[in-house]
Amino acid sequence: MNQPYRYDQCLSVLACLLIMACFHACYRGTEDTGSSQISGGKPQYASGFRIEQANGFRILHVINPWQGSRTVHLQYILTDEPSRIPDSLQHHPVITIPVKRVICMSTTHVAMMDALGKSDVIVGISGSDYITNPTLRSRLKMGEVRDVGADQTLNYELILSLRPDLVMAYGITSEVSGMVSRLESLGIPVILNGDYLEDQPLGKTEWIRFVASFFAMDKIADSIFRSVSSTYEQYKDMISDIDEKPSVMTGLPWKDTWYIPGGRSFAAAYIRDAGGTYLWEELDSREAVPIDLEAIYARASTADIWINCGAAGSLADIGQTDVRLNRFNPVTTGRVFNNNARINPAGGNDFWESGVMAPHLILADLICIFHPEVLPDHELEYYTRLE
Repeated sequence: MNQPYRYDQCLSVLACLLIMACFHACYRGTEDTGSSQISGGKPQYASGFRIEQANGFRILHVINPWQGSRTVHLQYILTDEPSRIPDSLQHHPVITIPVKRVICMSTTHVAMMDALGKSDVIVGISGSDYITNPTLRSRLKMGEVRDVGADQTLNYELILSLRPDLVMAYGITSEVSGMVSRLESLGIPVILNGDYLEDQPLGKTEWIRFVASFFAMDKIADSIFRSVSSTYEQYKDMISDIDEKPSVMTGLPWKDTWYIPGGRSFAAAYIRDAGGTYLWEELDSREAVPIDLEAIYARASTADIWINCGAAGSLADIGQTDVRLNRFNPVTTGRVFNNNARINPAGGNDFWESGVMAPHLILADLICIFHPEVLPDHELEYYTRLE
């Protein structure tokens, strides 16, 4: 691949980003009752939901919304006229749209609602320390948004007092069913959002179409997603002809165990799409797998690049975890990069918030790290080089 071709690709990507920014500025916060091109079919990248359009209402299908689930299929009925719902579907949760008061249990839900211009309808969140959105943090400080707690400390009385039209929740295990049942017994509409389980970066982002359904903003969500996915694919094309791919390690040990993302995880997908070789590509899992430390040291010590190294903010932090890590090739060559460029004062990481709506920017960061000659003028957005 020659240099002029790369610059042409860069110009094309920049043009696409400008178009997306202009569209977002013009349409942010505008409701739209038209149906999307795929509202009656299967999403392009996401596997955990689909939207079925009917006469006067729609059905949201959520498939296997927690880790380890295999045969779970939830259905939610959305309508602006509940009287239109046939008796045969009345046993499913019915949610009147558009919703106007929402409690978000995940930072990714916040990011998607913000992208739609709907962060002002958020009245409650779970884990205020993790929120990086400056507007929402300001509203938290003024008491306009409340922290409802999480898991065993979830404050059901506070949730009830906030009068939400919807609680957007997620579950790590099947135990989330207990929380859902209790909220429903209180008359509070609740749905499960499984965006975090997607194994493709664009699969996570595509859940904006799911979130947009609650605001009747399908066309806007589709346009935002098409712009992001198009730019992402253009970045992938820029490195498609590159043969030399650096070997990449991830993570940091926790006590005596190193949890490694599986080969079917979204972290592995990012590495592949950015032109890297993931050292644990063969792990047939979407989830993190515990690996013995000695096995890590044997394979990863000669890696070319180290990314996503936990809470480490410097090379010294890595050495304090285990002095043997100081001898790893990425440490000695200064090629250690962490996804911690956007940390709020309480330690919340925007990589896990706005990053869900910016996979194209994260991919550009990784391409710049793996193949700096391809994007010579790119400035890292979500990553920093550890010193």
